[in-house]
Amino acid sequence: MKFLCVEEGPNNSLKVSVTKECFREAVKILLTTIPLGKVTSYSKIAEILRTHPRNIAKILKSNNEPLIVPCHRVVHNNRKLGGYTVNGISRPDLKKKLLLMEGIEIVNDKVLKKFFTDNLI
Repeated sequence: MKFLCVEEGPNNSLKVSVTKECFREAVKILLTTIPLGKVTSYSKIAEILRTHPRNIAKILKSNNEPLIVPCHRVVHNNRKLGGYTVNGISRPDLKKKLLLMEGIEIVNDKVLKKFFTDNLI
């Protein structure tokens, strides 16, 4: 998936580009809007960016700043935790620990509904 980026160039000109990196940055920006103690879904982020949830999951899997860009706050639409990859290693146990540390309650590997938000923009 490609995404449109607009940057300011020399002499106040606008530079427009369409790249996968722009899409990755858009996902990261949305992740930073998820409040501490809340989660959202791959589907919600995909809806905002008009793409498939799997595209979001692929971006999150390659996140090289996992605590700064809080990809652990993204779960499945049915509130199941889903996967979590750090440095190429699958660590769903770490995702659960991070969410619990943020005060998010999890029962049977599902986040309780009161911790779910769709308010990202």
